[in-house]
Amino acid sequence: MEGDENKMQKAAQLMVANLAGSLALVTCREPLHSSISTHLRQILSSAVNDATGNSSTSTQLGELEKNALDQCCAICSTDNLELGCRLIEKAATEKAVRKLNDTIAPALALRKDTREKKGQLYYDMSIFGSENQRYPRELPDMLRPIPGGLRQEQLLVYEAFQRIPRQPSSDSQSGGTGDANNSTGQINMTAISAIALKLDKTVETLLNTAGPRAQEISLAMIPPEHDIKQLIAAIPRVVASVEASTLGSSDIDSILSFSQGILKRIYEVDLSQRLRLEALIALLEMLNKICPRLGRNIGTWTKYAPTKTDPERKLHRAVLLLLVRSELIQIADLDAHLAKIADEGRDEIWLEFLILFVRAAILENIVPPSKMPNMINIVQLIAEDRAPTSQQNNPAFRKAAARLLEELRNSLSSGGDTLGRQASPARARPSYEESSSMSPTSVKQLTDASLVIAKSSLSLASNDPPNAKQNVTDILVNWLRVQHEAAGNDKILAQFLQLLQQKFGVGASDDETERFLRLTTEVVVESCVKSAADISIKGLRYDAIDGYSKLLSYLVIHMNGGGTAEQVTQQRLGMLNKVLGCITRSLVTSHEKAHQTNSQWDQRPWFRLLLNLVCELNTPNQLLDSMKSSIVNVFGSAFHVIQPLVVPGFAFAWLELISHRMFLSNLLLAKDQKSWGVMHQLLIDLFLFMEPHLRKLELTDALKKYFDGTLRVILMLVHDFPTFLAAYHLSFCNVIPENCVQLRNIILSATPKGVPFHDPINRNFKIDQLPEIAQSPLILSNVVGPLMSFKNELDNYLRGQQSPDFFNILLGQLRKQDNSKELDAPKVNSVVLYVGMQGLARLQNDQISSNLSRTPEMELFQKLMELDDHGRYIILNAFANQLRYPSSHTHYFSCVMLFLFNDSKDEGVKEQITRVLLERLITQRPHPWGLLITFIELIKNTKYQFWNHSFTRCATEIEKVFENVARSCMLPGAVAATGGGD
Repeated sequence: MEGDENKMQKAAQLMVANLAGSLALVTCREPLHSSISTHLRQILSSAVNDATGNSSTSTQLGELEKNALDQCCAICSTDNLELGCRLIEKAATEKAVRKLNDTIAPALALRKDTREKKGQLYYDMSIFGSENQRYPRELPDMLRPIPGGLRQEQLLVYEAFQRIPRQPSSDSQSGGTGDANNSTGQINMTAISAIALKLDKTVETLLNTAGPRAQEISLAMIPPEHDIKQLIAAIPRVVASVEASTLGSSDIDSILSFSQGILKRIYEVDLSQRLRLEALIALLEMLNKICPRLGRNIGTWTKYAPTKTDPERKLHRAVLLLLVRSELIQIADLDAHLAKIADEGRDEIWLEFLILFVRAAILENIVPPSKMPNMINIVQLIAEDRAPTSQQNNPAFRKAAARLLEELRNSLSSGGDTLGRQASPARARPSYEESSSMSPTSVKQLTDASLVIAKSSLSLASNDPPNAKQNVTDILVNWLRVQHEAAGNDKILAQFLQLLQQKFGVGASDDETERFLRLTTEVVVESCVKSAADISIKGLRYDAIDGYSKLLSYLVIHMNGGGTAEQVTQQRLGMLNKVLGCITRSLVTSHEKAHQTNSQWDQRPWFRLLLNLVCELNTPNQLLDSMKSSIVNVFGSAFHVIQPLVVPGFAFAWLELISHRMFLSNLLLAKDQKSWGVMHQLLIDLFLFMEPHLRKLELTDALKKYFDGTLRVILMLVHDFPTFLAAYHLSFCNVIPENCVQLRNIILSATPKGVPFHDPINRNFKIDQLPEIAQSPLILSNVVGPLMSFKNELDNYLRGQQSPDFFNILLGQLRKQDNSKELDAPKVNSVVLYVGMQGLARLQNDQISSNLSRTPEMELFQKLMELDDHGRYIILNAFANQLRYPSSHTHYFSCVMLFLFNDSKDEGVKEQITRVLLERLITQRPHPWGLLITFIELIKNTKYQFWNHSFTRCATEIEKVFENVARSCMLPGAVAATGGGD
């Protein structure tokens, strides 16, 4: 009925273009997503093979590489899916319009000819003639066609096709390449959903791999390079160009809807799967950064969480604690809500919930009591029996509340922030008392040492004459002038030093020397720090520091009070002791003052001063060459005094000083290993400082940098001084937390120079026939020291004089002294090594394998395998610490572990031996030689039937882990030959 060919063509094109494009968009999305992922995976796999020099396209990638490829393909395909769909939609639309134009061309020509030749509009009434055709005869009047063509309101039906809204996406609404500033559709929720699904799958894989230990895994234990951390970190990258202030309402609704689903999923997770809970909370935390409104909604959503049963309430409490720790819930709102539903203690269920929540929140350092006043008030009412309800008749709640208040008071007395009292920021968390391997008394002595030193320095300063500081300032100014004018003229500089000694008593009187050194140190450091305020220079001015360090080095070098050469040497060492003693005391005092006043403290001037002295006094000099080792020992003693546990603000500078080439090399290259003990003590200081943080896996950015520096130092020692590390391996392992597997592996991989390397993988030798196996390793650690309290009883047992109570006595001695049942790992390490050394003395190397079972040493080890899981884990780790380079100790303890695996009837013992070996092998290289030898023997020798044990096949993921490690430890094809193949 439409006579205008242009109007007819426009209406037809609008309808066909939209329908064709929509149909193409619906049908192409999934195939396109799959196609992009497949082709991208093929391209990346080929690129990996090319990069590794392997031309075989069928090369099997490792599990980590596959996960990385899958993640990359998922994100890239999701990010480009919308663009691809729009291009397909555009192509389908253009093709449909072209086909339409060809189809309706005769009808358009007929209308044009009718108008031009007859002067009237074309219409065809035959469409109403058929009785069997319902439409258009029964259409409403508004829509029924009539001669004269479409009315304006009818044409709107066709024009509406181009106004049908599209699903919001990261591209623009026009279907082109997209406008990044569009107010709607900026968040690619498809990509976020894909990341969430991948995250859940990765967590599931890891938990299945961990087996019974899955409940021990937390998000803090996951390394940054793991897929779980990488997927969480990918959320901000997906929306990197979006700001919270530019989010449209549709984006906010999408995020809130998605987050609500995540929160619902959280409440479906089993409480034992802590890693899954923390990963989902971390996902919400990332989304909250994109959409701050999310945090305000989560608090409301949690009020409707399922809490009818006791397990549901336990899960709810754990979720609330995690949400508060992640700052997704305002603690003030939660405090008011929980206090309200507890109804001043009238509701027993929620009162119990409140008490347990408060206890966990405070003891886990999630939130201080001062921020939970309403809940604390209820706890006090119950404890003091002032509750306005029947709780007065329930002593269980009163005891629980009173016990909680007592714990809070104890925390208050130790400096914590409890019951509204704010503690000092630097002392707020007693992490060392809780996490250090040292006793609380030893830790307190170290952390309080700075205060003791500061009080001593202030006592000395109180005896200074009124003008003492001005006098030394004048002397220092004159020295700087003389040094500048007579640079290189040792004669003039020596005359100035002689005048200093004669006129001011420096070097002659101990009191005057101490006062001069203390005051000049304070003056030059203050001058250097004040230079930071000068905006005309960048950094600090070190002129005074450098000149002063030159003065101190001259005082040491030219110290000569007469006497023999040995006496002069002692005089110079005495002066160096005084110089470094005054500097370290001044440093500690300055740091303590800054701490007490809560002001910033700059370590740079002190670092520059000490570094200058290290370099100047260790440079080749004929006056000092004979005392070189003594000089570095004095420096080492000074560095021990200002260790990070005493002066944490100097930690970075301290690490730089002890690892400096002018100090460390001279220390470890001293003749007859005279100075090794000094470096050993400094490394122990370093590990003791890092140990509590590493044990809790709570590293700030600064501590992560510090740990990287520590690894660099250890790797340098492994490369340049491996004999030193190997000799002290026992004491180093004593202060390295059990979760720092790679750091321990690095130390245990140190092989003394001169020990030949035997490839454990391409093995064409018998271990017991290696000449190195007959040689005992150098052990400089104090093995016997921790055993002195029970060494006689232990020796009697090993000599066959068994006491019926010996094992109980031994267990009592091996436990920690804090009345806990946990074993003391350093004592266990010493016992295991000492007993092994006695066993080696009893056996010849060629008799170890055959006669091992008939020795009292082996009987003791078998008895120790009867301990609980945690105690046995500590014992087995002590065994594994001796699997190092080729030596008699490595051979003996390798045979011990293999014998225990084969002899034990307890499947748990076999599984735990495997765990100890495996967790050291799945980390990045290096791996100790003895560890590889032992594990390869275990899985290769059919005597042990390793692959027949159920724990190697309990889950597909665990099976893959075993096979991957086996492939990395053995020649190709050897795994299948031993029964470990598919």
